Parts: sequence; C-alpha cells; structure tokens
Amino acid sequence: MNIYGYQPIRALQIIDSAIIVGNISEPQASLCRARIYSMSLMHEQVDSLLGGPTDVRLDSAQAIGERLLRHDSVKNNLTIHRDLLEILISTARMKNDTTGWLQRSYEMVNVCRQLGAEAKTDALRTEAEIGAALHSLGQHKQGMAKLDSVICLLNATFQEDGGATFDELDALIIALKRKINVLGAHDKYAETLPLAQHIIECLNDYEAHPDAYHDGSHREPKSDQARNDYIRFYRNQAQNFITAAYTSLGKHGNMFETFNEIETSVREVTAREHIARYNALQQQMEAERQQVIANKAKQTSVTIGILAMLFLAFGIILFFKNRTISLKNRLLAQQIADAVKYKERYLKEKIAHEPKTDPADINTLSDEQLFQYIDNVIIREHLFTNPHFGRETIMERFSLSKERVGAVFSKGSKHAKMSTYIQQLRLEHAAQLLLEQPEKSIVQIAAEIGFTSNAYFSNRFHQQFGMSPSDYRREASERL
Repeated sequence: MNIYGYQPIRALQIIDSAIIVGNISEPQASLCRARIYSMSLMHEQVDSLLGGPTDVRLDSAQAIGERLLRHDSVKNNLTIHRDLLEILISTARMKNDTTGWLQRSYEMVNVCRQLGAEAKTDALRTEAEIGAALHSLGQHKQGMAKLDSVICLLNATFQEDGGATFDELDALIIALKRKINVLGAHDKYAETLPLAQHIIECLNDYEAHPDAYHDGSHREPKSDQARNDYIRFYRNQAQNFITAAYTSLGKHGNMFETFNEIETSVREVTAREHIARYNALQQQMEAERQQVIANKAKQTSVTIGILAMLFLAFGIILFFKNRTISLKNRLLAQQIADAVKYKERYLKEKIAHEPKTDPADINTLSDEQLFQYIDNVIIREHLFTNPHFGRETIMERFSLSKERVGAVFSKGSKHAKMSTYIQQLRLEHAAQLLLEQPEKSIVQIAAEIGFTSNAYFSNRFHQQFGMSPSDYRREASERL
C-alpha cells in the first residue's frame, strides 16, 4: 500500500496476488481497493483502468465502502471500521457530497471515541472534517468554531513536554488546510496567509528533526524518500495558498494597502485563535470534569450494587440461619414440654402408689428413702414456689437437723447443692405454666414460682433449656 499513490495499477496487482496465495481475505482486499480508488494521485489512470468517465473511481470506492460497512468483519472490528470510514469521508468530500461527508465524519468520531486514547488524534482530525462540512452546509459560525477548536488543541501539543507526534503534525496540517479552503471560499485570503505559513513552519521543523516526531503510526512515512515526498507535497500546497492569497489581495489595491490588510487580518486571526484555544481548553476541562463525575457516579453505583448484594446475601443467610434456629428451637421446646409432662405424670403416679410414711418414723429412713419422701412432699405441695423456701424450711417442715438435711441431699440425692435442686423444680414448673397459662405474663409466672427477679429467671431458664422463656412459649405453642 506504500506505492498506491503513484503506482495504483501495480498496487492492485499486488492485492490480486495476495488473495491468490491467501495472504489477505476478500474483505481486506476490498478495503485496499477502495483506498486506492479514492486516494491515489493518478486520477486519470485509475478512471481509465475502471473503464468509466471522470471520477468513476470515486463511485467505485464509495460502492465498495458502503458494501463493506454491512460486513461482519467491519462491524466487529473498530480499527477496520475506522479505516473504512476514513476512505468514505475522503470520497464524499471529493464528490462534493457534503451530507455524506458530514454523516461519515460523525460516525468516524464515534468510532474513535470507542477506540479510546489510541484514536484521539484521529478524532481531532475528523472534527476538522466536520467543521469544514458544516461550513459548506451554510453553518459558517459553527463550522469555523469547530476548526478553530481543533487547531488550538493540536497546536497545544507542540507546547507540551513531549512535543507533537507525526500523527498530530499530520492532523494539524489537514485541519489548517481545511480552514484555508473554507476561508478561500469566502475570499478571506488575508486570513489564509498565517495558516499557510504555519504549515510551512511545521514542515520545516519536521524536516530538521524527523526523529522527534517518530511515533510508528500508519500515516508516518516509512522511508527517507517517502518523508521527503510528504514534505514536498504539503509544502508546495502551502506555497500555492500563499501565492493565491497575495495574487488575490494585489488586485484590490496597491502593495501598501495589501500588506496593511494582511497585518490587520493576522492580528484578528491571532486574537480569534487565542479565544478559540481558551474555549477549546474550557471545553476539554469541562469534558474531563464530566468524565470524573461520571466515573465517580459509576464507582458509587458499583459500590451500592456490591453493598446491596452483600446485604441481600447477608439477609438470605440470616433468614436461613434464623429459620434453622427456629426449627431447632421448636423441636427443643417440644422436647422440653414432653419431658416436663412426662416427669409430672411420673411423679403423680409415684406419689399415688407410694405408701404414706408416718413422720414419726422419719429418723428410721435411710438418706435415699428420706430424700424421696421429702421430694414427694415438696412437689405435691409446691413448696418450692415460696421465694423463701430453703434449708431452714425443710428443717422446720420435717423436724430435721441441719446436718441430717445436708446428708439427705449430699448422700441420698443426685443433686450436689440444694439450691440447684430447688432451681430445677422451679424452672420445670415454669415451663409447664408457660404452656398451660398463656394468659399470664412471664413476669407473673416468674414471681409465682418463687423468682424475685424476672431477669434472673430468664437467664436461669435460658441456661437450663437453651432458649428464653418467651421463645419457648412461642415455639412450643406453635408446635402444639
């Protein structure tokens, strides 16, 4: 493709050979043909090759390009899409199809934005095309503002620490050319002079320091000869612009008036460029600010989304955990209720069938027998519900000494302490009352079984049965 400018026929032959040996696909070959037809400098040679009238090459390039736009290889590859739109933009401009020129330019800018930083310069180059197209459609103010903005942004790259790359230099030259053409169309030749001179200055610097502009882009000349051809081509165009400007200005008055008009125009252009640069920088800063806001909003949305998912996951885990706990509590409550009922029934049967012992014979009983007798009386008469029930009560009720009561509980029972025994009786009775007397509050039941503190009762109940009194009442009631 390096030779298509001056040797289009040879370039086409190479493409046909590449297809035969399988080096490129048919869509790639079509893209190369479209580029040759639209951008070759040998216009008559290509028109003659296609066997048509003047500019038939442009019609062919456009037909190929529009067909390729519908091909999957183009739709799914932004880089190829960009290259194809570049060809269609050039073709539409040369055919004076201003509407197509503008439409394809807008599409190109959108593709460049999707490509990101790597296509930033291509986006600016295409913005210049949009400015020229808008001017051609009669939107002079908007078109000129767009061109000035692009030129100012590209000029700013020359002032940066790293300097401009070749791609940015080429984009600036194209933008300056588009503005010169727009100004020339309105006979504003004095304003074209500083623009053309700027092109020459850029080319002179590039010629003197080619390595400083090297970026490896596809637009950069690949050899010294290609670089010299590039510089000579655009330098000749710039000199032609200057010649045309002086010629046109010389027709309107003497030389002094001509130079006076040029000087005035240069000052006006410089001032306008400063304003345009300020506006462009303001727009760039605003765009960056909006991007920062958008990024923060996106980060916030992502954070909120993650937190929402975490809360949802936590809620689900908590739900299933509570559900599991509830099932366990319900089963435990049922087991407790069954155990309390079984023990109550067992004690009633035991008391009913056990012979009555004469209190006069108490001292003849063994420790185990005496404990059974005392235990039956305490349960039958609910002595444990008295808040003051304890060792002294048993001593007084059964006429026993302190030492005999201690022996009864330490040797005749399985309870290490009397307080543990009394607490167990109270808690088992509380479990029974919680189910049988739902109209009573937990505070009332605690007081009724001998607990003076509701908090202490709840703590002991939970320690004994593994759940609070309120949970036990709820779970056991639902199960029953």
